[in-house]
Parts: sequence; C-alpha cells; structure tokens
Amino acid sequence: MMYLEMKKDRTPRSDSSWSRYKCVWSPTGTRAFWSKILQIREGDVIFHLIGDRPDAEFTAYSIASAPGFETAERPPDPGQWSYADRFFRADLTDTECFQPAVNLDDIFEARKTELKDYYERNSARGVDKLNIFYHIKRSGGLECTQGAYLSDIDDELLAILFSHEATIPSSRGRDRIVSVEASTQIASVRVRIGLERFSQEIKRLYFNRCCFPGCSISDNRFLVVGHIDRWSDNEELRGDLGNGLCFCVLHDKAFELGLFTLDDQFQVFVNPREQSAESEFLQELFSHHGKRIRLAETLPLKTALSEHRRRVGIDC
Repeated sequence: MMYLEMKKDRTPRSDSSWSRYKCVWSPTGTRAFWSKILQIREGDVIFHLIGDRPDAEFTAYSIASAPGFETAERPPDPGQWSYADRFFRADLTDTECFQPAVNLDDIFEARKTELKDYYERNSARGVDKLNIFYHIKRSGGLECTQGAYLSDIDDELLAILFSHEATIPSSRGRDRIVSVEASTQIASVRVRIGLERFSQEIKRLYFNRCCFPGCSISDNRFLVVGHIDRWSDNEELRGDLGNGLCFCVLHDKAFELGLFTLDDQFQVFVNPREQSAESEFLQELFSHHGKRIRLAETLPLKTALSEHRRRVGIDC
C-alpha cells in the first residue's frame, strides 16, 4: 500500500526516533487521517509532502519498517498535541529524497483536469472510496484537505502526480513538472510495490510454507518468494503467479544457485555436478531427488522452469 504524509511545518526536527522521515505519528483519535496509521504494514510506501502552498513540495518517500501501532510513549515535542496521552505511530526506513523536490502547485496547475477526473471517480466509489489529500473547491480549483495528515495513494493517483510527460512554463524557472530523476525514483517504487504484492500473493498460494518436500519452515520471517524466470530477464512474466515459488531462505538460495531445479512433473532434480560434494545440506537435497514439491492452486509455469534449467545448466 501507499500513503501520503502531509505536513505544513518545515521546521527541522530533533534527531530522535520521532523526527521527520523516521516515523509518522499522530495523537490517537477517531479521525480517519490519524487512525490510518494503524493500517500501515511493513514494506508500505509513504510519500512526504512538506510545507504550505505555494511552497509545498513532495520531498521524499520512505518505507515502513514495521506495522503501525498505538503507544503511550510521547514525542519530545508534541506541540499542539501535548494534551494527548497516547499516540499512533509507524516507524520508517530507507528514505529517498527527490532531487529536486516536486512543487505541489506546479502539479495542480499541470494536472488539474486529470486530478479533477480522478477526484470525481473516487467520490463515486461511495464507501469504498480512498481518503485522498485534496478536493475540488467551489471555484473549481484544487485545494489540500484540511487535516489530511495521512492519506491514500493508489497506482492511478501516483501516475497522475509523478508522470514527467506533461510540461508547463513555470514561474520558478523550471520547464518540467517532475524531474527525470524523481520520475525514475517513482518508477523504482512502483516496481518495489509490484514485487511486494507478488510476494504476498505467492505466499498465500503456498499457505505461507516452504514448498520444498519435507521442509517444515512456515515462519514468514524465513520465507522467500523467488521468481523461476528472473524478474530482470522476462518482463512478460512479471506478476505472473505461475512464475513464483515460495521457499525458505535456504532452499531459495539453493534454487537460485542451481544446486537443484524442477522437472516438468514439478519434481526436485539435484544438479548432477554436486554428486561428489560432502556437504550435509547437499546430501539432504539428494535425499529428496525425484520428489514432487508441494504444489499450489496455480502450478509453476513449465516454460519458466525450462528457462531456469537452461540458466543454471541442468539437463533433465
């Protein structure tokens, strides 16, 4: 999932764990833009919109390092929220700053039609609508929604905000609304999100368990979703559930290294070149040679398995 943190205050924060880009936080309460923090999950992307218009800018994005939670711990400077005795919080990591930052008013001007259309379609969703950060004024202009501290962003809104294709003359001396560098960063974010969604779905298909025969690992911290035909090698199979397998970290590494592969009957085929190895792990692999993996509802693609065998040099 993707979210947008909107803060007007540009004042640099302390180096505490509550400072900007290290977490998102709010007092507890029923406001939708506050309680949304509890919806954050590890790996979610949070964009940061800092400052007041006309100088408000998208400055960076971060990755949630853990799910959102409620805590009695207090920020060192709660400001207007000093009355609160409990807070919502989600910790962040891997912050990437946009170089240069992306001005919100430039985007509102260049993408006004697309943003209005998106707003109307989102409003028509009724109870399923997303809580987004802006609305249409009576005058027809676009305005940030008061109090929209943490709001939703989906793929469509992300594309409208950060596509670098549209250009307008700018009083700030820029011709391009979103720099190539920022647009490239956003493209990387979208890839990462796609990988995360793919991983979650594959784990679900394999019931959050390593599919290697005899392996009992079901702790999500030790499970890895691997692409049979690598993500970087075959764009057509990106996101195809038949191109994924759920292994524990050990069997995933062995599969990637070509210590074993799978034949067209989805049976383990250990690399013959490893027969003389004295490794206990390799001997364990050989003990499962010819055994079928635990299959999911979506079967592995035979074309992808064939490509894996070709890549690691195993003929079975």
